[in-house]
Amino acid sequence: MIHYTISCPNPASQFLRIDLYFSYKAGEQVHLQLPAWRAGRYQIANYAQNLRGLNVQNEEDLPISLKKITKDCWVIEAEKSMEIHLFYDYWAGKMDAGSAWVDDQQIYVNLVNCCFEIQGKSEEAIEVHLDLPNYPKQILTLKQTKTSTWMAENYQVLVDATVLAAKKVEYETYTIGNTQFLAWFHGEIHFDRSQFIKHLHAFTTQLITDFGSFPEPQYQFIFQLLPYPHYHGVEHRRGTVITFGPASALTEKEAMEELLGISCHELYHAWNVCRIRPKEFLPYDFSKETYSQAGLVLEGVTTYFGDLYLLKSGVYDLPTYLRHLEKIVQREAVNYGWKNASIQESSIDLWLDGYVAGIPDRKVNIYSHGALICLCLDLILLQEGSSLAEVMKGMWENFGLPFKGYEIQDFENEISLRVSHPEKISNFFDAYVRGKKDIFPVLKESLGALGIEVKKTYSENGLLHQAGIQVNGQQVVQLIHPESSAYHYLMCSDQVLSTNQNSETSNWEIEVLRKGRKIKLNFVLEEGSYYPLIQLEIGGHAPLLTSWMH
Repeated sequence: MIHYTISCPNPASQFLRIDLYFSYKAGEQVHLQLPAWRAGRYQIANYAQNLRGLNVQNEEDLPISLKKITKDCWVIEAEKSMEIHLFYDYWAGKMDAGSAWVDDQQIYVNLVNCCFEIQGKSEEAIEVHLDLPNYPKQILTLKQTKTSTWMAENYQVLVDATVLAAKKVEYETYTIGNTQFLAWFHGEIHFDRSQFIKHLHAFTTQLITDFGSFPEPQYQFIFQLLPYPHYHGVEHRRGTVITFGPASALTEKEAMEELLGISCHELYHAWNVCRIRPKEFLPYDFSKETYSQAGLVLEGVTTYFGDLYLLKSGVYDLPTYLRHLEKIVQREAVNYGWKNASIQESSIDLWLDGYVAGIPDRKVNIYSHGALICLCLDLILLQEGSSLAEVMKGMWENFGLPFKGYEIQDFENEISLRVSHPEKISNFFDAYVRGKKDIFPVLKESLGALGIEVKKTYSENGLLHQAGIQVNGQQVVQLIHPESSAYHYLMCSDQVLSTNQNSETSNWEIEVLRKGRKIKLNFVLEEGSYYPLIQLEIGGHAPLLTSWMH
């Protein structure tokens, strides 16, 4: 058996001490691979940059060769069979839902950050012991075998787990069917816990009803309630970590809606991604990039349903849901990345710049753009007497329960099976999933079928709406509409110092600071209606609305 012990001799240093023990056979060449990325974040993270002082020894003090061969892989060789003891420090100085943090109040770490895969031993059971006596409240999303000790069936299960050891943790629990759900709270609680659990129970029940079963016998929400602004969530098979701050804001309705939204999103991942998974991710290879075209399913479906199930379960009313949908529509209304990359291409490009803005209009956001595509697909299915929820139940039964990987074509096939004219779905995927066609006309039509009107309005901000120039609070240009005259004169990162519009000639005089140079620009502005403000309004009752909401 492989054994890990995690300790923290000096919390102020923010370094964990990690001891790894395993059996070695004479003449083996054992590769120790530290993950370069983690599930749920398809971006190289290079966790090895947080590791220091890697050493190896054995009880008999026999010679052992430990050689680093890549940035995050080491090889061990020895002449005799022995028990290997590897030990090292890992810096836990980043607080988000996927990283690690140490201070005087808690030890928190996602094990994918710091645990080696011993190649050739990946299917062996792994024991984890926490030697953290000063942090008595200990949680680990694995099966507990004794005090401060847990067991993972194999390496893939190990690195899907989270450790939280703290001086104080509050918790609530509820049970649905055969599954126990625990909600752990670290930090100050500024809300009614019983009401919050009532909401969790409501959308959890609705999700289990629609999928037909829950993947695990126990599921743990770990909430890091922080004193400063923060918002992040990461899915795991047996739980989720959600960081949210400032915790004091949770007295306000809108902040609580955000916390409920991310909670539902991450719970949906317990089925979709944690079990319904592209074949490229079975198993995860954490040593290098793993490309997939399935971003629409991974995050588009989850983003769409993460909010919709709050509506379906009664946690949100329709105006509240539309307010959150409006934000997604607004985000996509000002993004023209669909002209340059399909959502399938953007899914692959997560590994390039999928989690940052990147260069203007290069790609689409698989979360928000994917959610709008899914809404349109759901409406197509509803008009055929089915739904996207039924499609995902089919994905669960055919791929999640047997835990076998799917291809994006399988998702398309599940939809096609539920419509009278499958070529309609093929054409839709050609245009909006594989292709680069504007989804907004279809979105407007789909929402119209629900009795929801998409209205475009414009404020008095002439620079934005007439000139097509987006600036931030420091008047630095962030985006320029590609169809605006200004696109040929201004540059992103220009700081706008002054503007003057000549009403007689329609000329715009703009002074900017460009990398230390003051430049005066004078050009004729062919005024347009750029970057509209989106409003979603409920019109007359539509028959599909009731079935969509329930």
